Amino acid sequence: MVWSDARRRAESTYRRPMTQDQIDRILEAMQAAFEKTGDDGERPGLITFDRDDWVGANLSTCCTSPGRGIRCRGIQIKIAKGRETRVWTRAEALARGEDPESFEDLKSREDAKV
Repeated sequence: MVWSDARRRAESTYRRPMTQDQIDRILEAMQAAFEKTGDDGERPGLITFDRDDWVGANLSTCCTSPGRGIRCRGIQIKIAKGRETRVWTRAEALARGEDPESFEDLKSREDAKV
């Protein structure tokens, strides 16, 4: 499914903390879009959280090394005060200056367990 920018933004941005189910649904939809189009830019690239949304969030995440940072199913999470809480495609993450070396393939829920 190819999304318009407006639709993608509406479905990947939250005005309140995202739940694990919401994140999983967005990640799966982005992965499905990639599988349909073959466009690498459609793959999940980054998850960002406002600090206040992150505190107290009960999410399945891990940090295997400081260099890799916090990850959810292989997708990097960045947290900062005032940061938009949303999931970004690789194309969107690259457009905002993210390092493509930080991208990893989406892992299944089972493979992401530590």
